[in-house]
Amino acid sequence: MYKSNFFNKKDIYIIISLLIISFIIYYLYNYIFAKYDTLYAEISINAKEKEIVLLDENKVFSVKSNPHVKFEIKDNKIRFLESDCPDKICVNTGFIGIAGQTAVCLPNKMSLTIKSNKSDNDFDAVS
Repeated sequence: MYKSNFFNKKDIYIIISLLIISFIIYYLYNYIFAKYDTLYAEISINAKEKEIVLLDENKVFSVKSNPHVKFEIKDNKIRFLESDCPDKICVNTGFIGIAGQTAVCLPNKMSLTIKSNKSDNDFDAVS
């Protein structure tokens, strides 16, 4: 029988150890920095900040200035649930949950922007 000298037991132990260490570092890094990255939604009407909502609790709500528009927070994401606008583009946008994403209801002059409490707002790309 042909015996391969490609891997021996020592090589396999080293590979498994490196994989375990890398997973531990990855999870610790995400656990430590996830505490400092709190997402929240900023709801603006007529380009003025009206309400800030944390995305940590599942709920359905509306703002006092326009009760005809309802929002839904679910699984740290938010969306326009209902709107009295004719085209319903805002409702069809769906959930947003990444810092920097925006949904807009133009007939109601409302915007919904996801923001983070991180001080560095790095851009992925600029066009």
